[in-house]
Amino acid sequence: MIIKCPECGHQVSDRAKVCPSCGIDIAGKVIRCPDCGEFIFKDERECPNCHCPINISAEPSAPVPAAPVFEADASRDVAVPQVEQPVAEEPKKKSHKGFWSAVILAFVLALIIVFLGIYYVQKTQMQNEQRAYENAMMSNEPAVLQNFLDMYIDAPVAHRDSIKVHLEALKKIDRDWDNARISESKKALTLFIERNPDNVHVREAQLLIDSLDFITAKVGNSLESFKKYMEEHEQGYYYDEAKSEYDKMEEEIRLARLKAEQDSIQRAQEAAEAAATTQPTAPQPVKKP
Repeated sequence: MIIKCPECGHQVSDRAKVCPSCGIDIAGKVIRCPDCGEFIFKDERECPNCHCPINISAEPSAPVPAAPVFEADASRDVAVPQVEQPVAEEPKKKSHKGFWSAVILAFVLALIIVFLGIYYVQKTQMQNEQRAYENAMMSNEPAVLQNFLDMYIDAPVAHRDSIKVHLEALKKIDRDWDNARISESKKALTLFIERNPDNVHVREAQLLIDSLDFITAKVGNSLESFKKYMEEHEQGYYYDEAKSEYDKMEEEIRLARLKAEQDSIQRAQEAAEAAATTQPTAPQPVKKP
């Protein structure tokens, strides 16, 4: 049988004369510890591993005096006391099973606590990642999506791929917005609003269109141009100013028409008066006495 050398710990046959590693005698020199099962030398007083006593007779305990037994001597009629030989008391074996059982139990409990802690931490991290993923997918802010990619490097591949696609779409929208804003074209701004009705830049695009239409109305400087602006922008930023210009222009036109009518009436009256002064006067009849 292959055993572990009690001296050096290397593998050796229990029938080998000596250990090939350290040269110590093996055959007939080793026994198995009855408590822990380790192979030890026969001349050991106790097991080096579990300290179980082996050679209980190596050091006998102090002899206990026994009561003398008298034996009659046939030749003398005198009883000769005989001393009973003391019997060595077998020492009690120390049991370490309870100690090792407690150690193993404590180790198992420690492992359970560690595994539960790891499980709780991983579960919490997964829940946080799932919430962050859902919030990022509902967001239209590129910074929010980029922050998810930076924080959750070990997130599921499907989550990271979805965030990247969403982020690229938002970046394209931002590029389209920059182009429409720089162009200062009503057509480009209107097209951006139609394609991205929920974008954060929609309100700004509407204000730019409002401003462009009011400039067009000012350049036209007519009742028709201001009226068109007011019809298209009832809630426009420049609605009150356009209404003021429209009313002012309409009043000027009304006064101009009124003045023209008054001038026409005055000219007609003057013409009538002039015609009346140029007609000859009829002769008056002479009265006879």
